[in-house]
Amino acid sequence: MKYHKKNYNLKDLPNWITFIRDDLNLSGVGMSFARLPNGKGYTFIHRHKYQEEIYIILDGKGIIYLDGKLLKLKKGDIIRVSPSVYRALKADDNCELVCLIVGGLTAKGYPKHPKNSSLIDDGIPDWDKLPPWYEGNKKVIEINKKIRNQREKNKQ
Repeated sequence: MKYHKKNYNLKDLPNWITFIRDDLNLSGVGMSFARLPNGKGYTFIHRHKYQEEIYIILDGKGIIYLDGKLLKLKKGDIIRVSPSVYRALKADDNCELVCLIVGGLTAKGYPKHPKNSSLIDDGIPDWDKLPPWYEGNKKVIEINKKIRNQREKNKQ
């Protein structure tokens, strides 16, 4: 299958860690949900050899331990952590902490174009074919022309 879809009830995730790898058949990115009960946290710190991690706080409050420093977390925060940094999460004493944890390895050779804002800039847009919800929309056609021109300038 060329795609996998899974629905998670974010209000009713199981406590601790929910690994997503098998549900989505992931092979190039690590993902999991963490739902830590009030006042509870990881029982050990960890780091990685190569994998950087991004913690996306979906709900609640807590703290993250980063190489001896404690950083407060709240809903809407996103934290990128280098592989070598020791880290651990803990929920606030008065509420749970729910986050999505995404891990990946450095993409060697990317971005190919230093001015590009995305890390992996290997996308191939079809500028002439609009999605069905924008077919014939002159404003979107003009927006796409501007984006196309800007990207072509960035490649130079």
